[in-house]
Amino acid sequence: MSQTIAPPTVASPAATPPLVVTRTFAAPRERVFKAWTDPKQLSRWFGPSDDYTAKAEIDLRIGGAYRIDIRHNDGNVHTVLGTYREIIPPEKLSFTWQWEGSTAPDTLVTIDFASIGNATEITMTHQKFTDLETRNRHNEGWTGGLNRLERMLASEA
Repeated sequence: MSQTIAPPTVASPAATPPLVVTRTFAAPRERVFKAWTDPKQLSRWFGPSDDYTAKAEIDLRIGGAYRIDIRHNDGNVHTVLGTYREIIPPEKLSFTWQWEGSTAPDTLVTIDFASIGNATEITMTHQKFTDLETRNRHNEGWTGGLNRLERMLASEA
């Protein structure tokens, strides 16, 4: 009796639900938007924990590229790159997301910035993941990074 083993299935980007994160920061919308678009400021907070430092290069225009080298204290470097798709200061930012060296398709990050009094609520949607495991790992990274952004903004208040 012969037996056939089916290859593992990978969900299509359309089948994997997007990662949606909503956070409120005690800073004006223009200030929070700048933290995402100024390379010096992005380099100060980007990364999943304080065990990482980042170096960001940004060409902030539609079709412009960005590159962020994220260095762990142990010396490992992970690089994310992409292209800006939509820039509406200080309301919206959208860009592709690709880990350097990965063969996975690009994902898409869209951030909406809303004023709530003197605070800013962001809604970040990261979509087009091919599987839930990758989506969930990005959730961990974004959570840590947004915690670092919150601390940076609070230290300047």
